[in-house]
Amino acid sequence: MLADVGRALPRWPLIGRRSELDVFARALGSGEKAGLVIHGRAGVGKTRLADECAEQAAASGHPTERVAGSRTTALLPLSAVAALLASGLGRPGPDGQVHAAMLFEQTRQALHERHQGRRLVTVVDDVSLLDAASLALLGYLAAKKAIFLVATVRTGEPVPDLLTDLWRDGRVERVDLQDLSRAHLDTLLHLALGGPIEAGAGREFWEATRGNPMYVHELVLGALESRALVDRSGVWHLEGQLPATDRLVDLVEQRVVGLSAEARSVVELLALCQPLELGYVETTAPASVLEALERAGLVTLTVADGQVRLAHPLHGTVVRAAMPRSRARAILLAQANRLEATHPVPGPAALRIAVWRLDAGDRPDPAVLLRGAHLARYAHDFRTVRRLAEAVPADQLDAIGALLLGEALYELGAFDASERVLAHGQELPSSEPVALRLAVTRAKNAQWGLCRPEAALAINAAARAVVTSAPLVEELVADEASVSTFSGRPHQALAVLERIGGSDRRTRVVRAIAGTIALATAGRTAEAVDLAQAGYAEHVALGDELAIAHPAMHIVNQVFALTEAGRLAEAERLAHAGAEIVAGNRVPIAQIFFAVNLGRIAILRGRVATARRYYAEAAGLAQASHFAGPRRVALSGLALAHALLGEAAAADEALHQRASVPAFGFLGPEQHLADAWAAVASGKPAPAAGQFRAAAAQAVSTGHRTTESWLWHDLMRTSREDVSARLRDLAAACDSPLVSARARHAVAARARDAYELAGAADDFEALGAMLLAAEAAAGAGEAFTRNGDRRAATAALRRSIELAAICEGAVTPGLFRAATVHVAAAVPLSGREREIAMLAAAGIASKDIAERLYLSVRTVNNHLQHAYTKLGVSGRTDLAQALGSSS
Repeated sequence: MLADVGRALPRWPLIGRRSELDVFARALGSGEKAGLVIHGRAGVGKTRLADECAEQAAASGHPTERVAGSRTTALLPLSAVAALLASGLGRPGPDGQVHAAMLFEQTRQALHERHQGRRLVTVVDDVSLLDAASLALLGYLAAKKAIFLVATVRTGEPVPDLLTDLWRDGRVERVDLQDLSRAHLDTLLHLALGGPIEAGAGREFWEATRGNPMYVHELVLGALESRALVDRSGVWHLEGQLPATDRLVDLVEQRVVGLSAEARSVVELLALCQPLELGYVETTAPASVLEALERAGLVTLTVADGQVRLAHPLHGTVVRAAMPRSRARAILLAQANRLEATHPVPGPAALRIAVWRLDAGDRPDPAVLLRGAHLARYAHDFRTVRRLAEAVPADQLDAIGALLLGEALYELGAFDASERVLAHGQELPSSEPVALRLAVTRAKNAQWGLCRPEAALAINAAARAVVTSAPLVEELVADEASVSTFSGRPHQALAVLERIGGSDRRTRVVRAIAGTIALATAGRTAEAVDLAQAGYAEHVALGDELAIAHPAMHIVNQVFALTEAGRLAEAERLAHAGAEIVAGNRVPIAQIFFAVNLGRIAILRGRVATARRYYAEAAGLAQASHFAGPRRVALSGLALAHALLGEAAAADEALHQRASVPAFGFLGPEQHLADAWAAVASGKPAPAAGQFRAAAAQAVSTGHRTTESWLWHDLMRTSREDVSARLRDLAAACDSPLVSARARHAVAARARDAYELAGAADDFEALGAMLLAAEAAAGAGEAFTRNGDRRAATAALRRSIELAAICEGAVTPGLFRAATVHVAAAVPLSGREREIAMLAAAGIASKDIAERLYLSVRTVNNHLQHAYTKLGVSGRTDLAQALGSSS
């Protein structure tokens, strides 16, 4: 990818404006409309849309012209429209004077002659800045149908009477241009950058710009130039804050530079402290000032919550940067004092008070800082938790403060620092519940952050030796099961979980996190899905708690369980919804595993290029947040996707990167799919088969039944080794239709049963596993060919090719054999057969074909039957498509 894509694409694609372009096309094509007015805020893309209208008009044969209003041209009558005034116009009349009516008519006639009667599509940018004479001329030409006017008007600027009158008379169309939707913003970023952007980064662009195209453009340029926006394996990630460009600062400053002192004061107040209560803001400035700011598009008032905000977050960024430090400090301290006076009891205001005092350079009381840190933790804002907790003097940080800071450091990827803080916190006086939370957070950091599961179990055991409360002991047992599950020992986790009664809600939540994955890998997918749903409901009912995973982790686990059950479409929908939730909260571990699960789903659905994109995103997220273990899982998936695309070198590179990452047991047997398929892609079938067998043996020893079925099935797909007996046993032990479909495929392949292979293709297609369906259909085609059933063989092979076509370039032995068999089995139509088939496909009856070709009806029907057999179709209705595919 280019290092500076923004510079390489000076003109970005136009996204999300189809309906507005349709309005333009209809108005221009009607012959009756005089023009189109594009109305909207600064930066929304009015000029870009107007230019696109002109380009489309030019493409359809219309002449075009461009006029731009400005404060300079407004001083010289008609100077803005000089391009419309041909030389020689403006000849004086009998009285020696140049009359406006005469000039306007001469201009119309000249344009008519110059463009042979075709209307001139005239873009007028910033029409409000035109002088009166230019506006009058444009109005005359538009009314006389000499031009089609495309005018832009900025929100807050006066609309010329000319346009208002035309609009009221129905002579012009008006579109009110809005900022881009979130989906359109993601599309714009993808196209402009030349690749997908990680969901959290996309969310930050959205929150900063609210879809304003100009702001997006400038922020992307700034992020590229500062290297805050980086490309990792084809996916763009944002590292650090979005920097504003000088041009963006200038653009925003232009919006506020002319404000009155009272209005500027309101904008500065909101830039530092938004949102603020409407009732309070009304006491700081007259109502007329607020109304003017709202009309100018600088502030918004939300009736539902009675809050006032700046219209765009970037306005606040720029205003804060330009504000003198002393003034900002005075405003922040005044607001903190106001909230403390009006909210004397600790509550939601504590977070704002603590942050404002820190922003002002004050040294808040440790109790204020820790109250704020608690509130930030409940909002999963771990950056703010860390900032507030680290502002507490070390000798005044108690056990709860250590818990808050240690957990935040873990979530932000500072694992060594988290270990030090949590270990110190365990030495401080605390209650049993706080001691337990310190222990489970330290164990989580040891397992997920430091990749030391044995250390995590030792921390857990030490805590159980001193905790006496039965519910707390049960929670530690559930935490032990979690360590076993996520270190690759689900069978041990299930045995441990059987010791828990689960009378305590928090324990049930922790048990659900560990149990869902363990049950799903054991093939008990229905129980796993139910447990994930129940765990999420319990977690929501539990409310805000320290030292416990984000509630979205239950959704991650439910997605995994649905995937193992073969409910792939349902899993995909849920994963996308969950990924959007955690992108907003910036929860790294959940973001990583939603991306990993989307990659797994895409692999199973046969969308291997999509899988490559999600695994790359997961690997980049894990690298940025320093989660080495999850990065290993993601790199394994990335290597697998590359291998399935036939990209052997890229697969080897991903495995090389993985080699530098510590061992990580979660999904351990599945990780070896990457090694095996990389060997397949490199043309090394024997080592690949050895990898599949070794990984399957590991899956047997650790209780990964669904993964074991995946490994045996892939061994059969790549080597044709008979694994049907073991897959039958696994299908009987699991409740997953996906495992059953794998078993049916293996049994049918062993028996070379064409109809059963076709049935296996049906099963896979019903599950949405299109690559597996394509391979099973290919196998059916081979079997039908051996049986001499040419028609069925052709139909099966055609089905395989159609299914493979939606697998995004997958390259597997099963598809290669299908292509080979298709070439060998394909029998071309004779000239006469093709001629008759083409006529029949056009809907011509056999009798009419016979008359046209001087043949008997019987001969025509015989030729048709031969064509049906060769093309693998059953009748006339399928001929057109079959002939297109065979041509």
